[in-house]
Amino acid sequence: MGSGRDKRKKQKGSKPGVGAAKTEKKTQKNLAKGERREARKAQSEENDIDALLARFKLQDEENNAVRIVEKCPPPSARVYASVQPLNDKEIIMFGGEWLDPKEDTMHVYADLYVFNTQTMQWKQIISPNGPLPRTSHQAVVTKSYMYVFGGEFTSRNHDKFRHYSDLWRIDTSTWVWEQVGVKGSSPSPTPRSGHRMIAYKNIIVMFGGFYDTGKRTRYYNDVWVFDLDSLTWENKQNALGATGPSPRGGCQLALHAETSTVYVIGGYSVKQSIKPNVVGSKGKGKKEVDDDDEKGIVHDDIWALDLIKWSWQKVKKEGMAPTPRTSFGLAVQQSKGKAIIFGGVFDQEGQGDKMYSELFNEAYQFNMNSRRWFPVTVKPPKSKSKNQESNGETSLDSALSKATQDKNASAARAAILIQAAFRGYVVRKAYETYRVGGKVSELLYSPATYGIDWDSKDLIRPRARSAPTLFVLKNTLWLWGGMVEIGHTDVVLDDLWCLDLNKLDGWKCMKENSGGDEAFKELSDDSDD
Repeated sequence: MGSGRDKRKKQKGSKPGVGAAKTEKKTQKNLAKGERREARKAQSEENDIDALLARFKLQDEENNAVRIVEKCPPPSARVYASVQPLNDKEIIMFGGEWLDPKEDTMHVYADLYVFNTQTMQWKQIISPNGPLPRTSHQAVVTKSYMYVFGGEFTSRNHDKFRHYSDLWRIDTSTWVWEQVGVKGSSPSPTPRSGHRMIAYKNIIVMFGGFYDTGKRTRYYNDVWVFDLDSLTWENKQNALGATGPSPRGGCQLALHAETSTVYVIGGYSVKQSIKPNVVGSKGKGKKEVDDDDEKGIVHDDIWALDLIKWSWQKVKKEGMAPTPRTSFGLAVQQSKGKAIIFGGVFDQEGQGDKMYSELFNEAYQFNMNSRRWFPVTVKPPKSKSKNQESNGETSLDSALSKATQDKNASAARAAILIQAAFRGYVVRKAYETYRVGGKVSELLYSPATYGIDWDSKDLIRPRARSAPTLFVLKNTLWLWGGMVEIGHTDVVLDDLWCLDLNKLDGWKCMKENSGGDEAFKELSDDSDD
């Protein structure tokens, strides 16, 4: 999985068990991508960050007033956007990125959406004079404002990028942006991505992140506090001392408001090797960093930050803790004092420069009162109705039938695409047979089902993925999107799921995935070879 901004992008390698022919084909695909990328370098404006941002500013200036588009289409698929609860029924989404696998071009966004979980409707907020497009930034909502800090912008060929250190806020009653805590007025955090923030009473607490120079990546473990009254930053490192978590990006923060404690969970960093001593002009040996020899470190420790005493404490891992992973989603159920994680990825090194990824779709909860881990055990659905039993219909059949009732839905369009491209025995030859109730379900291979794990026919659940977005509203856990690997293609999902945290009576797919046709085509190409 190309992991994007919250952790270093891994090197691509062949998959265990995949034939040499497919591996060679994938290599040729990657070479072709590289050739297209080199060709685009000639189009300097497309890969010049200053030119791209200047173009965005010109387009933004055309919007001279706030405009709200009600009942708009959902936002396009993306990862590393910020998503925060706005109230007990709405969330607010800003920014993010999407890598077009067909053209191998990066798209970074600055759009703003609000989603109502009761009406299942999106609305887009078009507000001028706001932040530049960014990804891997952080946002919090407090006191009728959403605050956004940092992140980065990436060129279309994703060879160049720029980290931000600006802080913005938008008034959620007027939807007007303003920049606050302007650099130079007081000490402030350095530019970074992959950091984390939480809001507590009248402050915002920020931890960690990284800054990539292009040759070397620097990771942080500093703690900054932004005062919402004075609108100024304060570095808490001197007060905290040397004790605390090691530098990292891509961790998760969980606030336990009842005890004024922030938990730092996991994260990722890179350790660079030291070259053998090099003899200098004066005959003395000196150590140099080997930029070409790096080792990724997946952190699976937990630290507690006391927001009253401003002190760190390492938390002993107890209970049934998840295995090491990064790029997992986290949301807090404050009413129960629980932090819930889902998904993630663990990269394993193979021979040479190969890297293999294991994706997860388990959910775990960290009880912040007892400081113990527990798996989130989802109950199987109630027994089938007599009508289902008489028809021999399984939950898979029911879900697929429901998904294709709307002829304009992506699942129905996928069915038409399959039947148009592959007929009769060719379908069965092109795809591995998956029998459901004695029937072959072709839809299991459609883009609409990329986000679904069909391993258990009686318990449908989200597919294993990295970088999912989680949030909790009224004791319901919501999951949006993430990234999976279909064939040899990284597919960014835009499916939507929910789970009642009180009943735990099964995941519900509220919206199937709508993208990933390029991976579907690759699967068909592979099957023809």
